[in-house]
Amino acid sequence: MWYGSNSKYYLDVVIVDEPNTGQGASGSGHAFLPVQNVVPHVTFNYRYIGSTCGSSSSVTFAKVFSHELGHYFGLRHTFQDDCDPINDGMADTPPTKVAEGCTRNVLNSCGVYANSENHMDYNVDCQNMFTLNQTSAMTFWLEDGTVANYPRKFLWQPSNLIATGVLASIPTANFTANTTAICPGKGIVFKDISLGLPVSRVWSFSGGSPSTSTAVSPTVTYATAGLYPVTLTVTNALGTNPKTVTNYIKVGQPTSGNYTESFTGIFPPNGWLITNPDAGLAWEKRSNVGNGDTACMIMNNSDNSVLNELDYIQLPYYNFTSGVNSQMFFDVAYTKFNDLSPDQLSVEVSTNCGLTWTNVYTKSLDALQTTVVPTALTNNWFPTAENNWRKEVINLSSYIGNPNVTIRFKNKSGYGTRIWIDNVNVAITQNSTPVSDFTSSVRKTNCSSISIPFLDTSTGNPTTWAWSFPGGSPSTSILKNPTINYNTPGTYLVSLTTTNAAGAGTTNNKSSFITIANPVGTNFTQDFEGSFLPAGWEITNSGSNLTWEKRADVGHNSSSSMVINNADNPTGDIDEIMLQPLKLTVGVTDFSFDLAYAKFDANSPDKLDVLASSDCGVTWVNIYSKNNLQLETYLSADPNNWVPTLDSHWRTERINLNSFIGSPNVLIKFVSTSGYGSRIWIDNVKLTFDSHEKPYSDFKVANSKLCIDLPITFSDTSIGLPTSWLWSFPGGSPSASTLQNPIVTYNTPGNYSATLVTTNTYGTGTTIEKSNIIKIKGRSTVPYTENFAGVFPIQDWETINIDNDAITWEKRSDVGKGDLSCLVINNADNPTNLTDEIILKPINFATTATPYLHFDLAYTQYFSATDPTPAPDQIDIFASSDCGTTWTNVYSKNQIQLQTVLPAIQDNPTTTTQNETNDWKPTVDSDWRHEIVNLSTVANQSSVLIKIKNTSGYGTRVWFDNIKINSNAVLNTEENSFDAVSIYPNPSKDIFNISLPFSNEEYSITIYNILGQLVLKDSFSGSNTNQNIINLSGKEKGIYYVKVESKSKKIIIKKIIKI
Repeated sequence: MWYGSNSKYYLDVVIVDEPNTGQGASGSGHAFLPVQNVVPHVTFNYRYIGSTCGSSSSVTFAKVFSHELGHYFGLRHTFQDDCDPINDGMADTPPTKVAEGCTRNVLNSCGVYANSENHMDYNVDCQNMFTLNQTSAMTFWLEDGTVANYPRKFLWQPSNLIATGVLASIPTANFTANTTAICPGKGIVFKDISLGLPVSRVWSFSGGSPSTSTAVSPTVTYATAGLYPVTLTVTNALGTNPKTVTNYIKVGQPTSGNYTESFTGIFPPNGWLITNPDAGLAWEKRSNVGNGDTACMIMNNSDNSVLNELDYIQLPYYNFTSGVNSQMFFDVAYTKFNDLSPDQLSVEVSTNCGLTWTNVYTKSLDALQTTVVPTALTNNWFPTAENNWRKEVINLSSYIGNPNVTIRFKNKSGYGTRIWIDNVNVAITQNSTPVSDFTSSVRKTNCSSISIPFLDTSTGNPTTWAWSFPGGSPSTSILKNPTINYNTPGTYLVSLTTTNAAGAGTTNNKSSFITIANPVGTNFTQDFEGSFLPAGWEITNSGSNLTWEKRADVGHNSSSSMVINNADNPTGDIDEIMLQPLKLTVGVTDFSFDLAYAKFDANSPDKLDVLASSDCGVTWVNIYSKNNLQLETYLSADPNNWVPTLDSHWRTERINLNSFIGSPNVLIKFVSTSGYGSRIWIDNVKLTFDSHEKPYSDFKVANSKLCIDLPITFSDTSIGLPTSWLWSFPGGSPSASTLQNPIVTYNTPGNYSATLVTTNTYGTGTTIEKSNIIKIKGRSTVPYTENFAGVFPIQDWETINIDNDAITWEKRSDVGKGDLSCLVINNADNPTNLTDEIILKPINFATTATPYLHFDLAYTQYFSATDPTPAPDQIDIFASSDCGTTWTNVYSKNQIQLQTVLPAIQDNPTTTTQNETNDWKPTVDSDWRHEIVNLSTVANQSSVLIKIKNTSGYGTRVWFDNIKINSNAVLNTEENSFDAVSIYPNPSKDIFNISLPFSNEEYSITIYNILGQLVLKDSFSGSNTNQNIINLSGKEKGIYYVKVESKSKKIIIKKIIKI
C-alpha cells in the first residue's frame, strides 16, 4: 500500500479479480473503517469499473465504488443489525434489512419507510445518496487526526498535497538513473523525478554525450572510463532549484573489494541495472520483510501471468584480478504455487560487459523451494522466519584473474509466486581455507522422530566435510549434504569442519540446533499469565493479518487470556495456535477450556474449530466445531468493544479425547476462521492426564428435526469413559434405557427432552438434560396442496440456507398462478454455486401406491446483451423415506430445461440501466408450466420428505406455485386436456409428426429456437390426424421449443431436437 509510504499519503484503490473471500468473481469489493487497525484502502472487482479491460459492469453497479468509499470514511451498512433502531449509528437512516428493494412508499419489514436509495444499502438499482448525518460522519473522519489508527486527515494536508504533486511549489530537483555503473561506450537512461511540478529542466552530463539535455528522460552515452557528476536544474513559475551529485556515474570502474547488499537503502542499489523487457512487473524492493533485517528484493510471479517472461537485475562490475576463493552467496526464500507453475531463478556471469552470459546457477519448483505452504495460501506467504530462508553459495573461482566481471539474477515466470532475495554477497577475496557453515530446512519437530537434510553453506570452496551429529543416526558423516535421523526427544548440537587444498577451515558448532519434542504427560492449566507464546506452542498466521495474542487485562478468574480479533480480521482469514505435543498413553485425559464470545451479528460467521492429530500433523480430526451462533456466551449491544469481565460471560467447553487414548504423541490446535465478526476469548486451557474424575455426561443426536415412527439414535459423547448409562426419554419408546447408544421412536408430533446420567469407576457423574432436543414433525396426508397464500415460512417446512448468505427461499405476494402469491428463489442476486434447500412437511404415503408431486413452474433463463456467458441455474427435487438420512433424486433440470416462457425473454441492448431477464415476472398463465414428478421410489412409506434444492448459476428467479401431492399423474380433466399431444420421431433430422387431441378445435403451432427467436408458425385442426407435420428442413441442428395453443387458450410446450 502507498498510504504513508515515504511520508506520502494516498487513497489506495486495489483492483483485483476476487476481492471477497468465498464470493468468487461476483464479489464487488470491500473497504475498512477508520476504527479498524488496517492500512486504509479500497479493494475493488475489476469487472465493476467500467466497460473496458474485461469489465462487464452494468449501470446498476455504477455506485458500488461510492459504497466502498463510504466504509473508507467511516460509514456502516444501513442494514447493520437488521431492525435495531441504532443500526448504523445514524439518526437519519431508518432501520432496514439488506437489499429490500427500491419500491417507494411501502413499509419495509422493520415497519418503517426505508431510505432505499442510500449508498450504504445493497439496492444497486437505485443507490443515489448519503444522508446529512452520514456526510457529517464522513467529514468527521476526514478531519480526524488522532482517533483513527491511520487518519484520513493526512490525505489533504498541504504538505501532503505538495509532496504528492497535487499542489505546485518551488520545485525540488531530483533524478534517478537506470544504473550508475557501466562499461565505456554504454548508455544510461536518466529520469527527472523532481517535486513541485517543474515546467522546464536543464541537465548537465560531464563526460557524456550529449553533455546537456532538456528532456524529462534523456539517454546519455559515456565513452571514457572515469567518475562523472550529473546536474539537474528544474524551474517553474515559483522558482528554480538545482541538484548535483558528484561522482554519480562510474564508467569502467570495477571494484576489487568484497561487496555486500542487504537492500536497506535505495533501490535499485547504486550501480545495479533492472532490465524489464515487457515493461510490466519487475524486480522490486520490499521494506517489510528480510532475513536479519526488514528489507529484501522480490520478483512477483504470482501476478506475472505471461509464462516464461524474463526479468533481470544486474549487479555492478567487479575486478577479480587478485581474487582468492571467490564466491557469490545470497539468501533466497520461495514457496511454489504448484508443479504446473515453474518459476525459475538463474544467476549468470558476463566478462565482456554483458555481450554474452554464462549460467552458474538455476533452480525451479522443489529445488528452489525453501518452505512448503498450502497452495491456497502461497500468494499471501511472507518469509518472516529465519528458517524460511536458505543460503545459496556459487563458486566463482573460475573467474579469478578477470578484470571485468558482472553478475545478474534472471527470473523466468511460471505464473507461480514471489521469489525473495536478501543479503547478496560477492566475495572476491576470502581466506585461503574455508569458513564452515550449514543450515537445514527442518530444525525442530513435534514428531517423535524425523529425518533431517543438512545443507553445506560454507564459504571458501571446501572439498571435504567432517560432520558430527550427537543423538543422530548416523552420528557422523563426510558427505557434503547428509541426511540424518533423530528418534529420541531432546535438543541436539550439530558440528561441521571443512577443508580445502589450502588446509583445514573453521569448525562451526551450533548448539541446540535440532529439537525433537518431548510430549507432555503431566497435568497443566494454561492461564496465559506468563509470557506469550507459551513454551512449545506455535502460531500459524498464513494471511499475515491479525492473529492469536495475549490480553493482559481480561481473563476468567485471572488477569490474562488469549484472544483472536476477528472484528478487524478479513472474512475467511484462518489463524491457528497449536499446543505443545501431548502424551496420552495412560488412562483418560480431560481437556477443557473457558470461552467467551459476543457475536457481531448472524451474518458474520466467525468459527472456532479444535483439531487433533496422532500422526504428527499428517492428518487432523475435528474434535470441536462451533460457529458464531453456537459460540455465543453473551449478547452485547456493542460486540466490537465488548470484553468478558464477569464470570457469567464465560462458558467452560469440554472436549472428548477418548479416541486418542494410548497415543504417545498427540497434537491439538485451535483454529479460528474469521467471519469479520468479533473477538473470540479463550482462557484456562486445562489438560488432566490419567484422570480419576467422575464422568461429564453428554450426548448428541444426528438431527433434532425428525419424523414420526422412525428410529432415532442417541449417541453417548460423555467425557471420562463411563461404564454405565441411565437414559430418560419422556414421550419416547422406550422411555428409559441403560444402553450406551439407545434407539428411540416417537409416535406423536411435538418437542421432547432427553436426560442422561453416566457412571464410571470413580462414581456417578453429572446429569445432563437437553430440553426440546427432539422435534417430531407432524405428517401431511394425501392429497396435499399449498398455494402460498398463507403465512410463510410454512409450519413444519424447513428452509436451509446452506451458505448462510442473504438470499434464500421466500414468499412473493405480487405474483402467482391463479392468485397473487408464490414461492421464489432469487438467483439474479445469488452468486454462482450457492445452494438453498426447502423441505416440505413429512407426508404419509403408507396407503399411497402411486404418489405424484405436481407444481406450477415459471422461469426465463438469463441473457445479457453484452455477455454471452450462460448462467446455469438448476433445480433438483429429492425424496427421502428415512427422514433425510438418504435422498433420491426424482427431478433435475438446468436453465435450458427449466425455461417456461416462449419466446425467451431477451436483454434489450438499448436499455442499459436494466436487464429484462432479471426484471421479468410471470404475470400471465402462459408464463407457467405444470410439472409432474413421479414419487414411486417412496411409495407406501409412512414418513416421506420432499426437498427442493436450488443451485444458483447467478441467473434469474425461479418461481413455484400450487404444489399438490396426490396419487394420480392427472390432476383433473381441465388441467390435463393436452396430455394427448405428442411429437415424433424426436429427435429427428427434418420432419416431425405432431399428434393432437381428437376434436374439432383449432391449434396454433409456434416454434422457437433456444435463443427465443421465432422459427416457424402454423396451425392445425384436432380432427386432422394424418397431415400434422412440422418441417425443419434447412434449419440448424439443435434444440427447439414447440408451443401448442388451442383456440380456448390452453397451452402446452414441448421440446424437440433436430439432428
